[in-house]
Amino acid sequence: MTTPTSRWRALAALLRPDARRWACLGVLVGVSSALSLAGPLVVRRIVDIATEGGDDAASRITRAALLFLAIAVVTQLIMVSVAWFATVTAWRTTNTIRLTMARHVLGLDHEFHRTHTPGELIQRVDGDVTSVSDFLGRVVPKLTGAAAVVVGMVGVLAVIDWRLAVGAAWYVAAAGAVVVRGRHRAVGESSDEMGAYAALYGGIEERLTASEDLRANGAGRHAMWRFIDESGRAMRSAVRRESAFLRLWWAVQASLSVGSVAALVAGTALVSAGSITVGTAFLLFQYVLLLERPLEDVVHELETIQKANGAMVRVIDLLAVEPAVVDEGTTLPAAGPLSVAFDHLSFDYGDGESVLDDVHLTLAAGRSMGIVGRTGSGKTTLSRLVLRLVEATGGQLRLNGVPIAEIPMAELRRRVAMIPQEVELFSGTLRDNVTLFDPRPTDAAVERALEQAGLGALVAGGIHRELGAGGAGLSAGEAQLLALARVWLRDPDLVVLDEATARVDPETEARLDAAVTALMEGRTTLVIAHRLSTLRHVDEILVLDHGRVLEHGDRDELAADETSRFHHLLEIALEPHRADDVVDDDLELLS
Repeated sequence: MTTPTSRWRALAALLRPDARRWACLGVLVGVSSALSLAGPLVVRRIVDIATEGGDDAASRITRAALLFLAIAVVTQLIMVSVAWFATVTAWRTTNTIRLTMARHVLGLDHEFHRTHTPGELIQRVDGDVTSVSDFLGRVVPKLTGAAAVVVGMVGVLAVIDWRLAVGAAWYVAAAGAVVVRGRHRAVGESSDEMGAYAALYGGIEERLTASEDLRANGAGRHAMWRFIDESGRAMRSAVRRESAFLRLWWAVQASLSVGSVAALVAGTALVSAGSITVGTAFLLFQYVLLLERPLEDVVHELETIQKANGAMVRVIDLLAVEPAVVDEGTTLPAAGPLSVAFDHLSFDYGDGESVLDDVHLTLAAGRSMGIVGRTGSGKTTLSRLVLRLVEATGGQLRLNGVPIAEIPMAELRRRVAMIPQEVELFSGTLRDNVTLFDPRPTDAAVERALEQAGLGALVAGGIHRELGAGGAGLSAGEAQLLALARVWLRDPDLVVLDEATARVDPETEARLDAAVTALMEGRTTLVIAHRLSTLRHVDEILVLDHGRVLEHGDRDELAADETSRFHHLLEIALEPHRADDVVDDDLELLS
């Protein structure tokens, strides 16, 4: 659990890059507070001059009034400058925090993302940082100004009359105690509300992502009732929080009323005793009224303070999450196709259930291997290990003889690419979706990659044309081919295809198969497939079962071996009445 001390130390560290701007803001706030205290002092002088009278009283009052007007104008100008400067500085700082958090989250491993929904992470990276921005841009200047006003007010009154300073200090302490007492309940309710909204947003994101499945399976009613239930919890939390803050506001108003009455009574008594002037009594009353704004600001912004408090805890806790995959590599594998060696490799997701168990084999550089097995046999996990999205819990994975942990992540991403089953497309141009918004590749290189992937027709329409959200305007087959174009553009040395043809029609599969066959030339390739027809051109076959290597060998040899598991899978893939002729006819065709 993050302690308050570490929390604010972390916040100070995040503010350090813009320390000069925050220092300038502090100076502006100090000047604004000093001018706020100077105005009542001028009014005190005007009242005392009017009370004393004299031949030059009118001119003296006029000069004092002009001074008061000048102070008021300058104060307003500085207050506007403080508001503008605070907002700009806060957004500069928090945008840096957003960038830091986004980079950190993207660098976390697959297991972290498996246990945290995108909605939750969006709330943390954007919602929580916005709360911190509100705190820095709105609350910090107000609190700093309030503290400066209180200290300055007590100091001014101490110079005039120590009794006034003691009374003012006692009143400020009492009013502060009222706020602190009411704060605990208000803070607790605000924290509960934040948790309720986080659950609500996470549920909304989850149901929007799965909207097609919900509609197709008639589960929309159930999803809506869950939404209503979560919304109800969020609403009840908001009502409790609002009630707690309303009670606190009334308590502060009562303390302000008591303070005003006490200032009038004390001022009248001291004037009657001849201890202070009428102007000083008026000054005391003005200073009490001057405290009204800071106290109300504290109450009004207490919710923002609490949200920022909770948000900072969540921001710091997220930044404190150590990635399981650490980029500390310094060794570059030799140029050219990458050999892949699984040296007694094991993996589990921390639940004690082994996903891969003692996988031991080598794929020579430039060769291709098809990976087959039942759902849950560990095929996709094997691909994640090759891409280093997760870290092996046992054994070692080497590329060209170099342990994968010793390869810099940038080098690994450059030389290893994946074509997934689910292709993510983005709002942007066709070029943006091929380059993933990288401005470095030339238009000619992008067009060439699209043509190599079999999307020459799209090139004719222009690569700078806009695609809609989620790649609207492309078919599922074109989206899969576009993922292939991304790989062509990168020109990697090792390619992983994870069920790349699982969602395409036969015609597109043929186009994809031709493009993949061309892509495999001169590269090491891992092909994960349920459709055995996609494994016609691979050199080797790996059969996994419950995370263990059931079979590994040359594809043609395994296909011809009637005792092999792969031969059996090919028989199952054929029509039953032709199974007896599998070796002579259809097996030869599939080979």
